[in-house]
Amino acid sequence: MAKMNRKKVWWLWGGLDAIYLTWYFLNSLLGGRVPFFSDIASAVNIFPDHGSVQIYIFAFNLVLQVSVVFSCALFLLQKTQVKWLVYLQTPLRLIFIVPSVSILLIGARVFPDYNVIFMAVLVVISEAAKVWSVRRYGQKS
Repeated sequence: MAKMNRKKVWWLWGGLDAIYLTWYFLNSLLGGRVPFFSDIASAVNIFPDHGSVQIYIFAFNLVLQVSVVFSCALFLLQKTQVKWLVYLQTPLRLIFIVPSVSILLIGARVFPDYNVIFMAVLVVISEAAKVWSVRRYGQKS
């Protein structure tokens, strides 16, 4: 088994963020939407029909989505500061079921009859693995 080091771990998590972003952009474009902007416009249109809690939920979700762009770049650029962004993202990823192991989302799309509880457990495991590996390999080698 190849020896793990910070560089490989950062490439792994950056690559998985890149897969997530590609998946998000493709889904938006194939659905006739402009990534981020269409989501914001749609949300603004429905806010009057919903309570203020929905505004906060949307805002936190948007923060998460934008932060994935930054974490992807920081991981791929091998910046150790990304660990702080990971720690801030983790609760939002758990709340909104956005796993760092982005292929879980693709699997859920391919297999629409997936078990929600099983998916939630996999998300918790993926986030625990990410936080552990970022803490473990967070120092420059």
